[in-house]
Amino acid sequence: MRLALLFVALALTACATPLPNTYEDVEFYITSQSSSPVLVEFYSQHRNAAWPGGGQAYVIRDYEQHRFGLHCRSTEQICYGAWVEHNSREYWGVGKDDAFGCDNCCMTCRDGNKLYYTLHD
Repeated sequence: MRLALLFVALALTACATPLPNTYEDVEFYITSQSSSPVLVEFYSQHRNAAWPGGGQAYVIRDYEQHRFGLHCRSTEQICYGAWVEHNSREYWGVGKDDAFGCDNCCMTCRDGNKLYYTLHD
């Protein structure tokens, strides 16, 4: 029984590996083709952090490419969430408040990493 508990404790410790205490810079480039304004926020998948955070979101009101530079902890996964202003049921990526899963909407925080997305209606 003690041996089994030891293995469980070791397994939990291995899964709970903390993020490094170093920070790096990444860039998301987002272009909206939506006919409505779009709100964008970025979410850490490893800790309680969001950009811009504090219940705020970036607003895209045109069809231009927008650069979002994030300063994040090394190796954490960052996902974007975007949604139509006043209608969070129309979304891209993980949506508002990181509410949904996604395919290909995240990147690992490593200096120089860049991802490009175009949001279509």
